[in-house]
Amino acid sequence: DGGPRFAKVVAIAEAKGSGRVMVCTLHPNERGRSGDRSDNVITDTDTLLKAKPTDKRMPWMMIQINDVTRKALDIPGHLDKYKLWPIKMIGWKETSSLPLGRLKGECLGQAGDLVAEERHALIEHELDCHDVDFPEAMLDEVDEIVEQAQRNFDEEVKRRLDLRTKRIFTIDPATARDLDDAIHVDLDSRKQEVEIGVHIADVGHFVKLDSLADKEAQFRTTSVYLIGRVLPMLPHALCNHLCSLNPNEPKLAFSAFFRLSLATGELVEDPKPWFHKTAISSVCRLNYDQAQDILDGREFDDDRPEVYGGYKWDDIVNDLFLLYDVCGKVRRGRFEGGALSISKQKMVFHTRDSEDGRPTGYHLESHSASHWIIEELMLLANRCVAKHLALSRLSDCAVLRRHQAPDPKKAERLAKLMKENLGLEWDAYNAGAIYRSCQAIRRKYGHTLGLCVEMMTMRAGMMQAEYFVYNDETDPHHFALDFDYYTHFTSPIRRYPDVMVHRVLNALLTGEHEGGFQLTDAANTQVGGCNEKKLATRRCSDKLDRSVFCIYLRSLKRWFYTVGTVLHFDQGKPRRGDGDGEQGGTKWSPMREWHQDSNEDGGTAAVTVYCSQLGKESKALLLNGSVVRRGSGDLLRRLDLFEDGVHDELILPDKWRFCSRGLAELEWQPPEGDGRARKRQALRTLSCVPIVIIPTNTVPIDYALFFVSPFHPKAQDLAGQVTEEEQRGFDWLQADEEDDGVQVVHDAP
Repeated sequence: DGGPRFAKVVAIAEAKGSGRVMVCTLHPNERGRSGDRSDNVITDTDTLLKAKPTDKRMPWMMIQINDVTRKALDIPGHLDKYKLWPIKMIGWKETSSLPLGRLKGECLGQAGDLVAEERHALIEHELDCHDVDFPEAMLDEVDEIVEQAQRNFDEEVKRRLDLRTKRIFTIDPATARDLDDAIHVDLDSRKQEVEIGVHIADVGHFVKLDSLADKEAQFRTTSVYLIGRVLPMLPHALCNHLCSLNPNEPKLAFSAFFRLSLATGELVEDPKPWFHKTAISSVCRLNYDQAQDILDGREFDDDRPEVYGGYKWDDIVNDLFLLYDVCGKVRRGRFEGGALSISKQKMVFHTRDSEDGRPTGYHLESHSASHWIIEELMLLANRCVAKHLALSRLSDCAVLRRHQAPDPKKAERLAKLMKENLGLEWDAYNAGAIYRSCQAIRRKYGHTLGLCVEMMTMRAGMMQAEYFVYNDETDPHHFALDFDYYTHFTSPIRRYPDVMVHRVLNALLTGEHEGGFQLTDAANTQVGGCNEKKLATRRCSDKLDRSVFCIYLRSLKRWFYTVGTVLHFDQGKPRRGDGDGEQGGTKWSPMREWHQDSNEDGGTAAVTVYCSQLGKESKALLLNGSVVRRGSGDLLRRLDLFEDGVHDELILPDKWRFCSRGLAELEWQPPEGDGRARKRQALRTLSCVPIVIIPTNTVPIDYALFFVSPFHPKAQDLAGQVTEEEQRGFDWLQADEEDDGVQVVHDAP
């Protein structure tokens, strides 16, 4: 009949959780005991503790109380429920309802403490092994590498293309210490072409295959970026000094050269792109802000970057404008040709002037012209190297990067939602069509709604890009970039696949094929680990960003007001008198009567809202203001909102109703209680409305999201940040539906 089917788990084929370390809070074991244990006190008769993982997908664990745990936890006595502990799962018998665990190290600290949350994120994503010192034997080897490199530098330069007198410069983040890439541009007026050189730190020259440094890099596979610090893939003597392309320092590089048409930005095929081991010396270091200031015409005073090598500041300025012109054409051609770009805002926290590491402010990561100039050049270099490797005699050892097309069923659901339910023009035939559809919506309805639609596109079956070893059976096409071949060549200081690419490319140039790079089987194993680590570091970064955002709000002692976009209406469990429809992705029936109790019949009404500044969607619970004012707001108390030192007021709606699948109405009462001045607010799918984000005192540290009352002092200013079209949202068009569309695409935690 098409309904759900059920199965029974009869055995665990592979127990992956056993031996894993999880971050937990500790609590008394209440089973079999009478009375309230909410005081979290352990008595001298207790024999077991319960460990509650912060990852809600994981089961609670039982910990035996013995001499070790008594000493470590200072029990009998009170257990601090906000302290975070690493707990290792050591076994789970088939006859036991919960697995057994034990302490694995010291307390991480208090939830909400920056150091504790950092360690928490690393352990949860199994990256804490990166937060340790490099082995002494390896550091000794690195010292020898540095000494030998300095001693033999002149001899090595003779074997390379010497570009130390060429006008080569870098553009990087202001805080960067490991400078992977440098660039040069030469104008060929006769041919109306430009020659581009992308010069990359020659890490593979110093770090030989299966050396101690290489084995550590094989294990780490990537640098891990935290708030205010980096856990490097390579020791600082390599990544920040010997390999880093610092200004006015002679360095060894691996360079890709290619020519572009000055008129169109198209890649010139005669001559074809070429590659060479080089020696360079960067004549200037710019950061992105400085490069953008040049493009914006700002005059520099005493803060102008130094220029070396006998060149003048105007030379750098002219090069930058030439790159701006040609890279702009490259970029336009790429998107017109079928590429996809998704804008995602990211909060960059300021910690440089902080005494305790807590953020003192933030800015939204920009993607200005200075950024996309470098982006386009790196994409071109990676693309040229990938094609060269894929068509070479060593293609079976070449590491490429592919991006599969979106999952067709999820993409179809999104298309149905956009076209049939919301009445929007939407074409998802290929990456370019998706990009044009997103841009058209942004232009017509505004920036905030456009960001939300782009996020919906990413969630609707978009695959993760992945490394793979080239073979005839795997399609190498990169869907988002619309490149036939693509790889990573440009960041070997912080990514191990780039080192692998360098080694195979070097073997093709030198003809030395023995022992210098990983062969097919070893390369396949290695890229599998690289893909896993890349995913883990992204998830770790996302979790840490969320925690640091909450820590930042706590330190400010104020709540965060912004604009969110409505995605989905969740009635909670079915309510008496509202029909017999089911909620949760199959059937839906309107609640046309006004409701005031979010817990009526056990249901919790909520609206899923996307916040572009956080890059996340969350559920805004519908709680009744009059109930809270009477002191009966149990659910609000359980949320444990952070209010310490906050001079603000949370105004909640008095009642609400769900009129249709795509429309809800909230009714607000003014703070002074004048019922005649009530206001009614309509929420439609993709309405952009004021929201407030409030950190909580929970474990794990988190936040709650609420709609802002139209009577709140900040409501008018927030509403002014979006267009009327964005505020209104879209009427839900009732097509023949089997499911509710938005819920499938977005199911926020």
